Amino acid sequence: MTRRQLLKYGLRGTVLVTAGTAYANTWSGQIELTRPTLTIPSLPRQFHGLRIGHLSDLHASLIVSRDHIASAAQLLMREKPDLIVLTGDFISGATKTISGDMGAFDASYLERCVEGLSALSAPLGIYAVLGNHDFWSGPRAVEAICQRFREQLGVVWLRNESRALEKAGKKIHLLGVDDYWEASSSLHAAKQDVLPDEVSILLSHNPDINEEIDLGKTKIDLVLSGHTHGGQVVLPFVGQPFLPSGFGQKYRAGLVRDGARQTYVTRGVGHLLAPLRLNCPPEVTLLTLV
Repeated sequence: MTRRQLLKYGLRGTVLVTAGTAYANTWSGQIELTRPTLTIPSLPRQFHGLRIGHLSDLHASLIVSRDHIASAAQLLMREKPDLIVLTGDFISGATKTISGDMGAFDASYLERCVEGLSALSAPLGIYAVLGNHDFWSGPRAVEAICQRFREQLGVVWLRNESRALEKAGKKIHLLGVDDYWEASSSLHAAKQDVLPDEVSILLSHNPDINEEIDLGKTKIDLVLSGHTHGGQVVLPFVGQPFLPSGFGQKYRAGLVRDGARQTYVTRGVGHLLAPLRLNCPPEVTLLTLV
């Protein structure tokens, strides 16, 4: 075999493997369960071992089915989490692009998402924040999402507010903000009822909220986010060519440390624009705090 033939067949092989991987990541239910354990030094011992189920970026749409969302929910429920958090982009709805807006709110996709997540329950409750695609779909979509999830799943929405979780007289705080790209987002409002020495876990769809945390010198122990899809398409030898983040690749996926603060960015469950994931399977996350 000549060098030219070797290169030709090697390229064909790479294309076939890449295409096969993308197909598997997208259609075969290859949802990955990750189980990170995070240490928070000031965590009260009563909360050691707290298991938080984290789902994000469901993106119910023409290209994300109810069954795909349900598979993620069932995978999480088999782990019996103490608490469940949902960090936005429940539907694709409208998408803002350079050439203008694409798509519109479709109530049937909201129902698809609610039905897919119907198995969710946790002893300490289900808490949620909204993502950019939820807001981009318009005020009617935001109202409908909040109402349907509240009615059907008992979701507690954290829209620039906090809730205390208590065990044996000790407490930690769960905070949530509207999407960071929205004018309505207010970390200050979410933090106002939390004392400086109390543990704070922030739900923010967009991990770029870390910029505001740093600028305001706000004490947050843990940020839970989605938004980036882990890149969704990660090319061999190239990586992810574009991320919707002002920090480049920093908050692409997984655990990021900023001093004492930790941020966990899940790759999300659904996909956007095209029914395709490559070297970046959808993710269900079970975090254990110690």
